[in-house]
This record gives sequence, C-alpha cells and structure tokens, in this order.
Amino acid sequence: MTVPPGPPRTILLGISAVATVVALSSTYVLTRGQAEDTAPRTERNYANLPPDDFGGPVTLTPSPSSSESPSASSTSSVRPSADAAPKTRSSDPANRSGGRPSGQEPREGEPLGSPPPGAGSPGPRDTGVPPKKKLRVHRGDLVIRTPGQVVDSLEVRGRIRVEAPNVTIRNTLVIVPTESETAGISNNNGNGAGMLVSNVEVRAENAAPGVNGVVGHDFTLQSSEIHHVTDQVHITGSNVTVRDNWFHDNYHFESDPYQDGGASHDDSIQIIGGSNITIADNRFTGAYNAGVQITQSIGDVSDVTIRDNLLGGGGCTVNVAEKSRGPIRGVEIRDNRFLSDQRIDGCAIIHPSSTKISHSGNVWNDTGRPVTLTRG
Repeated sequence: MTVPPGPPRTILLGISAVATVVALSSTYVLTRGQAEDTAPRTERNYANLPPDDFGGPVTLTPSPSSSESPSASSTSSVRPSADAAPKTRSSDPANRSGGRPSGQEPREGEPLGSPPPGAGSPGPRDTGVPPKKKLRVHRGDLVIRTPGQVVDSLEVRGRIRVEAPNVTIRNTLVIVPTESETAGISNNNGNGAGMLVSNVEVRAENAAPGVNGVVGHDFTLQSSEIHHVTDQVHITGSNVTVRDNWFHDNYHFESDPYQDGGASHDDSIQIIGGSNITIADNRFTGAYNAGVQITQSIGDVSDVTIRDNLLGGGGCTVNVAEKSRGPIRGVEIRDNRFLSDQRIDGCAIIHPSSTKISHSGNVWNDTGRPVTLTRG
C-alpha cells in the first residue's frame, strides 16, 4: 500500500512558528493589562444639584412689626440690606492680609472684607505656604495616582486631583484657572482616601462663580489659607478633619449661573453628606451665605463637631438645614467665638427644631456674652 507523501518539512515549520507567535502575543496581552489613562477623570458636577446646594440661603420672613426674623429654610435667596453690602478694602501687596490679590477684579462687587486676626486665631503668619519657601511652578492640572505620594513646594497653576490613597500635599500654592469652574484640590472619588493637605494656599486666578477650594471626603485639611473663591471647602462624605485654617474673602455674585441667575451662595464650609466630621481651631470671615452650612444634599449627615473656632460671616454664621432627610444627629457646637458681622443681627447659629444641637461655651467675641440658638 502506497502512503501519500506528507506536507513538506518547511511548511510544517512555518505553521509551528506562526502558532508560537500567536500564543506569545496572547500571553503578552493578558499580562500587560490596559495602558493607564492619563486624562483627568470627570468630577461630580455640583451645578446639577438644586440651587441651595451651594449654600442653603437664609430666608428673611417679615414679622407683623416689619422687623426681620431669620429662618433656616433653604428655598429662596435674599439680598443684603443697604448697610450690609460687600465691603471693599485696599489690597495687600503680599496678598496675605485678606485683601484682593493684585490684578484680581471680580465681575460683580468685591469679596467681603476680613478683619485682622485676633490673638490665637489662624492668620497670615501660621497658615498657607511658609514665608521664603521656594516653589517650583507646575503648569496645568496635576493628577496623582501613586499611593502615598508627597507633593511638596509647588506652585500649581491648575488643579490637583488626588486619585490614590494616603497622598500628602504640603507647602504648595494652588492658583485655580478661572475657566476651570471647579475645586483647586479634590479627592472626590473612590480612590483618594487619607489625603492630607497642610500649609497650602488656594485661590482663584481671577474672580468667577464656581471656583472652589477643597472638595471631597476622607481627608484632613490643616494650617492652610483658602481665599478669593466662592466656597472654600465642600465636604461630600465621611471622615474629615478641618483644623487651624484661615478662610476669608469669598467671592459673591448677584447673578450666578450656578444659581439659575440668582445670587451666589458662598460658604466657608458646606457639608452635603457624611459623618465623623470635625471643624476645629479655624478662622472664618467673609462668606455671604454662611460660615458653616450643613445640608444633606447627597446623603445623611451625622456626628459633626464644630469647636474652638473664630466664626463670622453669613446671614447666620452656622446654618443647619435638613433638606427633607430628617433630623441631623450628633451635632456638637462648643467653645467657639462669634464675630458680630452676620447680615441678620445676632444670628450665630440657626437650626430646625427637629435637629437637636449640643452647644456650650459659645460666646460673642466682642462682648464675651453667651450665644443663643435661633430656631428656624
């Protein structure tokens, strides 16, 4: 029986070589993984929230005697009285006194003025970038994806996005581009827990609605100066400590596109969700809407401690609103000194009757008299 000849040896060798290449290529694809995306990721867009989510403005309700009484309702905006219009002050050449930085002209009105720091209050000597610190300029956004990375001694002319755990940002100036309409520093994602921001200064390049300071959750902000933005801090979740900072000179606009053309709701700190939040030993001046605004815009809020601060600004300086989510549990406000610069005289703390506030040791800074709560 004749056996048909097999394929030539050269053909078999060629087929074997091709199969080997295909196998090796498949292995390489499986092991190398996807290339890292270097483009910044999109943040939560707060412009899509209801208007009061940038502040929850105090509403003035005329009494039968035509006097003004405050309310914690966050349904409508109010304008200041004639004698409570935003004040102007001369600029400080070093941009450290709370005055408007040289060359920064707001679109509508000046940021609210900031009185000089009192004894023991954070100010230009102990917040922000240390004097004589040499900074290296980084142009454009800085996206951090390396766990434990330390950013030190930079002047960032853009935004910092933290997308890795346990990142430290220190001794750094962040100048937020006007057209960015977002925060200077953010870890508002699922990867940036444990962020530490220390001795940092954040300000907008020029006045514009929507430029904020620090946004996120699971972070510590300390010994920093944030000014000439709309909101200095937005807390979007749990485990946040804000201590030893100087917040001043918020930008305020009577026509703000993020408020459907109404007045801007600038706050020093706004808490829109989360628990285990401590605000201690800070200095607040210059916010139009509130020094500390607590809402439950994206989730329940609980276990908030506000202690040992110098607090000022706002219609009412501390404004607590429930936003139909029910009472806020575990709010403690103690041992704070309040400036007498509210747009509503004597309204240091306002809250709905269903949210119980634990308070003690809160006094007016100028007289030392006890602060009383206002129900709204």
